[in-house]
Amino acid sequence: MKYITYFIKFFYRIRFWLIIAPIIVASLVYWKTNNSPRDYTTTCSIYTGIITGVNILSESGVTTTSYTQGSMMDNLLNIITADQTLKQVSLRLYARIMVYGDPHKDNIYTKASNYRNLYNHGIPIHNLIDKKSDNDSINEQRTYEKLLAYETNDPTNYVYGIYQWNLPYVNRETLKKIYVKRLGNSDVLEVSYTTNDPGIAYQTVLILIDEFNKQYQELRFGETNNVIKHFRHELDSIGKELKISEDSLTKYRVEKQVINYDEETKHVAALNRDYELQYWETLNNYNSTDSLKRELEKRMQLYTEIIQNNNSFILLNSKISEINEKLAMAKYYTSDAVSKVTIDSLQRELDKNETALTEAVHKIGYLKYSKEGISNENMIEEWLKQVLAYKKAQAELIVLNKRKIHMAQKYIHFAPIGSTLTRKERMVNINERRYLAILDALNTALLKQKSIQMNSASLKLMNAPYYPLVPSALGKHKLLTIGAYLATLIFTIFFFLIIEILDHTLHNLFKAEQLTGCKVLGAFTRQLSLAARRYNKVYATLSAQNLCNSATTYFKPDQSNIINLISNEPGEGKSYIMEQMAQQFMERGYDVTQLSWQNEPQTDAQAFIQSLNMNDPDDLEKNSLKEKIVIVEYPSLKEAALTANILQNVSLNLQVVDSRRTWKNTDQQRFERTKEMCHKAPLFLVLNYTKRDAAEDVNGLMPPYSFLRKLLYQLSQLGLTANDKTTQISKDKHRND
Repeated sequence: MKYITYFIKFFYRIRFWLIIAPIIVASLVYWKTNNSPRDYTTTCSIYTGIITGVNILSESGVTTTSYTQGSMMDNLLNIITADQTLKQVSLRLYARIMVYGDPHKDNIYTKASNYRNLYNHGIPIHNLIDKKSDNDSINEQRTYEKLLAYETNDPTNYVYGIYQWNLPYVNRETLKKIYVKRLGNSDVLEVSYTTNDPGIAYQTVLILIDEFNKQYQELRFGETNNVIKHFRHELDSIGKELKISEDSLTKYRVEKQVINYDEETKHVAALNRDYELQYWETLNNYNSTDSLKRELEKRMQLYTEIIQNNNSFILLNSKISEINEKLAMAKYYTSDAVSKVTIDSLQRELDKNETALTEAVHKIGYLKYSKEGISNENMIEEWLKQVLAYKKAQAELIVLNKRKIHMAQKYIHFAPIGSTLTRKERMVNINERRYLAILDALNTALLKQKSIQMNSASLKLMNAPYYPLVPSALGKHKLLTIGAYLATLIFTIFFFLIIEILDHTLHNLFKAEQLTGCKVLGAFTRQLSLAARRYNKVYATLSAQNLCNSATTYFKPDQSNIINLISNEPGEGKSYIMEQMAQQFMERGYDVTQLSWQNEPQTDAQAFIQSLNMNDPDDLEKNSLKEKIVIVEYPSLKEAALTANILQNVSLNLQVVDSRRTWKNTDQQRFERTKEMCHKAPLFLVLNYTKRDAAEDVNGLMPPYSFLRKLLYQLSQLGLTANDKTTQISKDKHRND
């Protein structure tokens, strides 16, 4: 707490310096910079619509995280302040100033003085400034294009140095002062630019907004267009491969006459199954009819040979076999285009020949009876029936054997087609999946492109830049003035603080107790001048009263009380303090005796000390000094040395210190020795020649008692909520009495 109080009082002591010095310096700076150019600021707001705006991705349900949104806004901020953007702004601004500027008159593009400076500086490229057209916008564009064409990465190239050199208004350092920020968490960017030329400030922001749109679209669309171009190239390439594989598959199917391989192979398998069943069934019929036929022929013996050798029988049997074979072919080769009419005709012809064969056999009448006279008609009919069945089965076997070869060829035909078709279909499927994947990526890229187009369309000016007519509220000279004031204030504080820390003068209570390690019992002010000199006597009285009050607390009853006044250096004011204390004690009714080495006839200071030291203090107390206050002023410790007997056999030792002089190391050493010799006797400091503020730290508030002084004293004592009123205390005292 004491440190807080100390610093408050420290600031109070240097209050005049803190007020006057900064004001003087700030006034000088303001006077010197009052004629400096004023700063003009122009601002604008851009609505981006990236986050909250409507686009294809948001409408399709695709959401973005807050990190992505922040990155998108950071990208916009980086684009608008990028070197590439600012370089284009620099060249376009230079071209516009050169085309529209007037060396004799200020306009909305630049001041005449600034135009002359830039024009005279750019003598090497005057031939690039095009003013041939009546349309200045065309001249500006042509000048800009010539500047771009002339520029090379060469330090000696003037156009290359427009942005790199220290050319005012168009160099990199100046354009980097363009301030861009995002307004809160919104989609709005605010751009502001401050310079001492209102026209250049206005034109710079106009060009920056236009260049920002171009750079943004070039970066975003350039990236997306490259992706779309890549996907389209890949799509064409894979499409060609897909077409080639599909054509190869189609050609192979045509060559092999395969429409649906799976169904056709199922059909072939079904045909083969039916063929196997029919083959074994026909073979079984063939074997059974052949067996029956042979059995009947054995029984008929000679008759069979006669019938078989009959020309009609042979002819009809041959026709029947031929017709059966044709019918079998029509039955088992359904793929052949045999009409029902033809089949019916063959069936009628077969029936006709079978009937004819039966009749031819019956015409051989002598065969009806055997030689034993037994009838053979039934046996012949059965034999003829088995012959016809045999011929039919034989014809079907011939056809089925041919069909077996045909089925084998079918398997030979379809077996390699399956693996080849699978391979070709797999290639078509792979190419198709690749094609669809690239097509999906292309659609996504096109969707992204359309979204970027919508976002780019939403980059609109909410507040267009304006031509500033009034200088900024805080001009450069005002900022310099405020800065000078604050700098001076801080310098003054630190200057006096360093002095306060390094100073070894006991000019106040805190420094005295800190440097010496001893308590301060009293403080006397120096003789004040001017208006405060009328209070010199009052201050002396108040200081003496406070010192005597404090000293009385160390007096011993029923005996004399000796007060030693000592000092390290002569001229510390011991005699003055002794007189003030003696007067104050006498006013209180004490019997006071003053002993001073200066009043004794001995001129030697050490002899005075020895004379006091030879007397027995106990005898002195018992006889002549009983119930008295003896104030003894000793010579300075620099002139004479005190003994422990003198310092210990007293009521109080007071070390008088001139607060105006430096407390040296020798002073501290002497004080330490004195403190050791005092042993148990009290030893305190008395500050002399202090300032009034320092004396108030010991004596309390001293006159004049004005309201301001009371308030400042109360604040210095941290009485922030106190209500110290003497009148109120007096009333309370009378009420208690």
